Amino acid sequence: MMLNQSSLYHHFQHSSKKRTLKLSQHSERLTKRLKSTNAAKTTLECLPNELFYHIFSYLTDRELFTSFNFFPLHRRFNELIHNRTSINLHSIQRSQFIEHFYENSSINPQILRQIRLFNTDETPGLINFFFAIYPLDLFSNLKILALDQPEQKDLLKLMKYFPHLEHLSVRLSTVVRMPTMVYTNLYSSIGNSSLKSLTIHDDPDEPITLPDELSFPNLTKLNLGSLNMFDVQRILRAAPKLASFAFHLNSEQSNRQFEQNLQTNITELDIDGPRAEFNQIDKLLRQTKKLQRLKLVCRGVSASTWENFIKENLSNLINFRFKFDIRQKDIQLIEYEQDWWKTEKKWIVVGHPLSSLIYTIPFIDTKLILNARTAYRQEKCPSSKVSNEYSHIRQLILTLNPLGFKLCQSDEIYFDKVHSLTLIDYKHSQKPISHLRTLINLSTVRHLTIDHRMRSGTFVLLMKEMPNLRSLSGQDVAFSAITNKFQNEHVISFLKENIRKLTLSPFKPCDDIRYVSQLCVIFSRVHHLSLSIKWAVDIWPWLTKIASLSSATVFCRYGSFIDLINDPNNHKWFFNCTYELRSHQDLRLWIE
Repeated sequence: MMLNQSSLYHHFQHSSKKRTLKLSQHSERLTKRLKSTNAAKTTLECLPNELFYHIFSYLTDRELFTSFNFFPLHRRFNELIHNRTSINLHSIQRSQFIEHFYENSSINPQILRQIRLFNTDETPGLINFFFAIYPLDLFSNLKILALDQPEQKDLLKLMKYFPHLEHLSVRLSTVVRMPTMVYTNLYSSIGNSSLKSLTIHDDPDEPITLPDELSFPNLTKLNLGSLNMFDVQRILRAAPKLASFAFHLNSEQSNRQFEQNLQTNITELDIDGPRAEFNQIDKLLRQTKKLQRLKLVCRGVSASTWENFIKENLSNLINFRFKFDIRQKDIQLIEYEQDWWKTEKKWIVVGHPLSSLIYTIPFIDTKLILNARTAYRQEKCPSSKVSNEYSHIRQLILTLNPLGFKLCQSDEIYFDKVHSLTLIDYKHSQKPISHLRTLINLSTVRHLTIDHRMRSGTFVLLMKEMPNLRSLSGQDVAFSAITNKFQNEHVISFLKENIRKLTLSPFKPCDDIRYVSQLCVIFSRVHHLSLSIKWAVDIWPWLTKIASLSSATVFCRYGSFIDLINDPNNHKWFFNCTYELRSHQDLRLWIE
């Protein structure tokens, strides 16, 4: 127990009645007690409020409630959580949401400045649920709003509040395309608003429909989906303060004339236009004299053309990252290896002898399929080997044959920050784990996808190298293989203790309830399940046997989830969860 100086004094007076102590003795005891008291004050409770709010900014609400559930009756912590200025409901458990937002309000709407809501596979229906409890007009000081996959009805209801925001981010579903009317209303709702940044993530293959009138007087940062060059021009005129602009370029030619004399304040530009030609790109770049950072995917031209253009029009350009398609072009990589590129600008460009791409390094993408082609370039083009070439790769698909795997064993090729790893046809006898360790930093891998050729002994070796593995994906036969037909207790124990997210598809439809039960036992502590099944009713063993399940995404080949939900015998179960039907055979659940 922590004692202050006053309590120590009373304790000393009481003790002195029992026996007499010399001054030196009780002085020594008092000193020891005070030292103990000061040491105790270095505990968590003694941290200042400002530091707690800084810690909160790095946590989602799920992490916040899980981390501080040791102090349920602690008044100070309750007040700190209640008065935080931002909420992030990514992957929150339904029970946590019910407790902290429905039964007890863990937020103060009047001081909240940032809200991030997710209608993903792990929290379907959350956006609608949240705003049914807290209408958006309660948040008088809200400045930042992020909505991940809102439903059409939710988005239409919320649009009238968008003009009062400073930062808005909306990621639209690529599964269900919204009508053109929704997009038109969305852009109209934010016209003449106080928005400083706007991000709308959409299917890059679907063109955006902009309203006839646009006005973004305060906008400085914009990230959009597919635009043609004429709409890009309209946005530049409508947003005079725009400094950062990212979009997917629809390379279809417009019959309308491109304005040549417009000058912008853009310093950062990100253009994804795989089919766009240089003569389309250069018209836009001539309007960005202040440009400092350029990220570009398009069709290539000669190095001398780019060099002359940059010297004439982009004198402030410091960072240039690109991926050029030089198919059917008379372009040689050696053109980009001249001193101006490598020495003066320090832009290192590499190519692939079996591919039509040349690109700057680090590699511009975050996803890579590592196959024999990649290995061949690394082996045959030693001049292009640079250690940080793949430093941006977060998702790696390894499809190397044994020879390609052997070619990749060098100090120059290394993936140090891979979060998601897919191993196809991986056999330890042909591609040893010891070599895989020299290719990939396995300690950063959080998700692993395997196929049925993975064996139990190989998986045991992988387990030791992947301490942060929490998510697993594969066919049911793959999990039977790595557990040696459910006999390897070491693997089973690892899967129980570590795997919290599982994606499982059947190799062939299986009606063996014992086989399904064994899988449910192995993954009994999974929180999120993505599952493909034969019949809708086959969902029950998974839902009833995995006690820790908080969300599920399920697809059935036959039958209908609507019939399952409407069955009176199932009403009680579905009453305790939130569900969303994308179709009769596609169900998302958020479970109590």
